[in-house]
Amino acid sequence: MDTSVVTQVAVERYIREEVSNLQNDERKAQAMAGLCILLTQLQEPSVPDELINAIPTFYSLLDDAQSSDRGIQANACAVLSGLMVVSEELQKRIINDGVVRRLQQLITAVADTEERTLQLNALACLAEALRDRKEEAEAFVAAGGLAPVLQLCDPGLPVRLQEAAADVVCAVACADSTDGGLSEQGAVEKLVSLLATPNHDVRVRALMGLGMMLPKSNDHQVLVARNTAAITNLLAIMRQQEDQDCRIVARDIFAGLARNSQCKDFIAKAMRT
Repeated sequence: MDTSVVTQVAVERYIREEVSNLQNDERKAQAMAGLCILLTQLQEPSVPDELINAIPTFYSLLDDAQSSDRGIQANACAVLSGLMVVSEELQKRIINDGVVRRLQQLITAVADTEERTLQLNALACLAEALRDRKEEAEAFVAAGGLAPVLQLCDPGLPVRLQEAAADVVCAVACADSTDGGLSEQGAVEKLVSLLATPNHDVRVRALMGLGMMLPKSNDHQVLVARNTAAITNLLAIMRQQEDQDCRIVARDIFAGLARNSQCKDFIAKAMRT
């Protein structure tokens, strides 16, 4: 017998068992943690019906803004992320059920706390829901959802949290019509602040977000050009040799700024300092 089939069957069986444990308050936390792991073990895009039918349970966990168990909520975000990755059909269903609104409310509720795992998992789930989803990204920005995300897009926070927050901004920036909202809510400045980081994953996302946003707006370009630290950091990234991907993106951003007649004097001034 094909061992991969055995593994798939076994994983699906364990998933069903953990779903049944969700109804037991004493076992719920362990069941949620188990589901997070089991979803990563599926070798085929096949999810047991029992888990799909349990999706409303995960929504209810996200809706509990005053929950005393943030760990369970963090795992609920991870499960929903994992389900969206499985198939386009599941992603569409979860998005249509309002997961973006729920995540927005949840992130807003915990943005000022030290609940780092929940913040991280909620951001990752949100990025998965918004990626390549123009209408959802537009509605998210219009509803003011960027505010708590940008609050977590902070150089003083753990690098994985910075990366996850910047990833959400990149997902939103992919939709052309979100440009105005991104600008008004300060996304450009937030991404610029991350350019000084030595962490590759954070830096590359900051560059990717700026690379998508700056060509769409002359005001964005001037804003960055006037920021001496931003130009200095772009030049430093262009000159370093260890991270070629970041070097290329930084070079393209800098070249775009240099072509803008309104930016040239600011760039020259920054290069003299």
